[in-house]
Amino acid sequence: MAHKHLNQASKKAAPPRSDWNNVNQWYDELVGDTGSSHHQKVIIPGVMRLLNLTPPARVLDIAAGQGVLCRALSEQGLEVTGVDLAPELIKAARQRCTSALEHHVLGDARKLGEIAELANASFDAAICVLAIQNMTPLSPVWQGCRQKIKPGGVLIVVMMHPCFRVPRASSWGWDEIADSQYRRVDRYLTSEKIAIAMHPGSEPTESTLSFHRPLQAYINTLGSAGLLIDHIEEWMSHKQPPQGKRFTALDKSRREIPLFLAMRARRIASDQE
Repeated sequence: MAHKHLNQASKKAAPPRSDWNNVNQWYDELVGDTGSSHHQKVIIPGVMRLLNLTPPARVLDIAAGQGVLCRALSEQGLEVTGVDLAPELIKAARQRCTSALEHHVLGDARKLGEIAELANASFDAAICVLAIQNMTPLSPVWQGCRQKIKPGGVLIVVMMHPCFRVPRASSWGWDEIADSQYRRVDRYLTSEKIAIAMHPGSEPTESTLSFHRPLQAYINTLGSAGLLIDHIEEWMSHKQPPQGKRFTALDKSRREIPLFLAMRARRIASDQE
């Protein structure tokens, strides 16, 4: 998410800005009450499995958007607090909320310690789903999560797989000789900020910022924040290709090259604890 402050002495500083606030209606309608098919078939079941929590556990949803994960977790009896920087998405989350176990708070994921509603809160776990690649820098996010997670608690992070999904630098290709599909990656180790058009072809188009980073950036910053990765999963898309003469080859590449990366990091005790 991109953020901008007014630093003029004569004016009160403006709150951080979320690009997702500008596309809130489109995104809210796209996700809906229960999420996309990827949410329903892959992401929500995977997050629930990695959390492995039972009521009355408490979960903090970082960059919760319009609350699709909050709703799914609260339906399982978990108490969930969703935090997001986009006022319109928080508004949408509250409008869609039907459970007393859900709470939605406006705030910056990089400044969790400054959110008044979370001042005395602690959680059994935190999640950040399909959002960390819209945030920079990473370290304040992880540090804030560690402060809010109870000792031994976990953070679940789900993202587009950074090894295979590099905005504007990765694509599918077809090898006519081998009669197989391959994934082309033109750039990986270089961290980069990329503007992503939300409505390609329309004028004017709204865009959001995405931050590509290599896998080592996530692993190292999590560890430095006192969050030790104890489990990683790589999730394929559930969507099969259309039937045809290339079906077998296309489906093989779907199953072999994952769409999502899921990491579970556990809060480790410091010398002072």
